[in-house]
Amino acid sequence: MKRIAVFCAAAACLALSSPLSARSGAETWIEAHQSSPADYDFVIPASLNLPPEARQRLRDRPPVVGTLRMRVIVAIGGKAMRVRFSNEEGLAPLRIDAATIGLAGNGFDARPGTIRPLTFGGAKAATIPPGAPMLSDAIALPIDAPTELVVSVQLPDGLKLKPFGNAVMAMAEGDQTSAETLVASDTIIGRPLVSGVSILTEKPTQIVVALGDSLTDANRPVLMQDGGWLAKLRRRFVTERPSHSVSFLAAAIGGNRVLSTSWGKSALVRLDRDVLRIAHVSHVMMLEGINDIGNGGCSALLGCNPALDPADLINGYRQVIARARAAGVKVVMATLPPFAGANSFTAEREAQRAAINHWIRSSGEPDAIVDFDAALRDPADPSRLAVAFDSGDHLHPSEEGYAAMARAVDLSMFETSGRRRKRAAQ
Repeated sequence: MKRIAVFCAAAACLALSSPLSARSGAETWIEAHQSSPADYDFVIPASLNLPPEARQRLRDRPPVVGTLRMRVIVAIGGKAMRVRFSNEEGLAPLRIDAATIGLAGNGFDARPGTIRPLTFGGAKAATIPPGAPMLSDAIALPIDAPTELVVSVQLPDGLKLKPFGNAVMAMAEGDQTSAETLVASDTIIGRPLVSGVSILTEKPTQIVVALGDSLTDANRPVLMQDGGWLAKLRRRFVTERPSHSVSFLAAAIGGNRVLSTSWGKSALVRLDRDVLRIAHVSHVMMLEGINDIGNGGCSALLGCNPALDPADLINGYRQVIARARAAGVKVVMATLPPFAGANSFTAEREAQRAAINHWIRSSGEPDAIVDFDAALRDPADPSRLAVAFDSGDHLHPSEEGYAAMARAVDLSMFETSGRRRKRAAQ
């Protein structure tokens, strides 16, 4: 009896401490944050005329040794979480000597008293093989939604971060993973090691993944910057559908293309990894193809490539639709916004964009469409973004433009038939 009592006491202590094991019943692990891993097969030409602030941001830096801290947004709340780290684009093992998670405070600070150690199979340290992700053990850290977290890792061997990753992170010397405020820290732009955060929740939650390029990438080169149209859509959904829990995830990489790999693996290559692997996905929203168009032919940035045949891009879209439907996922296709005035614009490329958008609108092949082109274009010149919706580079929308994109989405497309009948009866 004494031995049984000791075992029961130990089991009770384990249940109250972290890491936490997943439980059965109504509780479910739901993906609440995603950042698509990416490498960049690209070098900025020295002759390219970039603004000084852009060249400073994209400057080459030595490998990060010591503490790397990332700030991430999670879309839903729950009682526990686990973190997905990625070495999927790495060519060598990635060693982590320590890792922590906490609620975000100001900047890269953690809120006092919230930092928790992360473990991997009960161990403090882990080595992620090249080409692989790694999940942390579950950790008890109840959160409301949406909220922001800081995840810190100690990197003993150095990690080279290429500067096109679109996420600003903090770095500091030594092991400061448990520090609420990093001492003598600096910032660096790159692709974050955190590729996902999942939450243990009792609330039934639908998952919608946005597959795209820089028009959708929610990684922020400026801390506290809004997460674009997807973040605004998430807030709109909370306001207009408060009883319907949806986790909107970004599977987007700046510069990405549908058909070819350069700025991250192509959408066709990464579809399974970044979208279809995620449990409970109901819809994928696809806004991608403008880089396939813009990178065809010759440019100062990318040299000369074959011109795009719109039929090839349409066949790429058809593959996304076929593979998603085979996994039980519906596909929402978005029209490509205008880009006249951008560095990559030509009349030939505008004709290609028009052909692509015509197919999206008229083919009937996607399960639904969102007409971002109509929402953003200048009525006086449909090849251009409206002035109020133009960030200044004539390709990426302004904050007002992202808000217009969020307003253009028909929220009812995400509702099941049963939920529609219930809403109609109310």
